[in-house]
Amino acid sequence: MSAEIRSARSVFTATTRDLSEGGAGLNCDRVLEAGEEVTVGLFLVLDDVEADAPPLWVKARVAWARPLDGAGQRYAAGVRFEAMNDAQLAWLRQVLREIRGAGEPSIPISI
Repeated sequence: MSAEIRSARSVFTATTRDLSEGGAGLNCDRVLEAGEEVTVGLFLVLDDVEADAPPLWVKARVAWARPLDGAGQRYAAGVRFEAMNDAQLAWLRQVLREIRGAGEPSIPISI
């Protein structure tokens, strides 16, 4: 999934990995700090094209962060989602089912 990260310092894009109901791993070109509060927008991407489904916006806290390369141009971070409501959790669960191979996404996903 594609992600937009909003922190107190900047707004930038990232890609997700290890997505779960509790949080996500992120790969990005900006440094995040452990303990930092961010807002994460998750965008469903199908065949390299952003789907028409509305994104999921959720508050998160950076659990860990580290450089991905020696040049300091790519970074990895793990974020823990905080205070998701029932609609947000349902959106995420539906997307996780689709990612795990349940077939074609049932778009639109509404929250």
